Amino acid sequence: MQHFQKPENALRRADELYAVGQKEPALVALHDVLSSKRHRTWQPMMEEVMKRFLTICVEMRRGKASKDGLIQYRIICQQMNVNSLEEGEAEGRAALLAWDAARPRT
Repeated sequence: MQHFQKPENALRRADELYAVGQKEPALVALHDVLSSKRHRTWQPMMEEVMKRFLTICVEMRRGKASKDGLIQYRIICQQMNVNSLEEGEAEGRAALLAWDAARPRT
């Protein structure tokens, strides 16, 4: 588990990893920020972290990871900024619909 002082640092690191094709470590870095007790207070940057997290989850087809990320985001947002939580849930629904549409039918 990586420890980042700020969510911005984790987002930058995840972007760097994603750019070189290392999606799994990028996903882990973002998940560590979402699940860290150090970052339990809501910040505007957490929305960006959540959006990037969901984007990578959809590309990697990680449904359970996206659900866990949304639960962690709900814990962060429910006290401070409910509007952000609603936007995050809408983003999650859109990501799940995209994931479902991309899934091969048999």
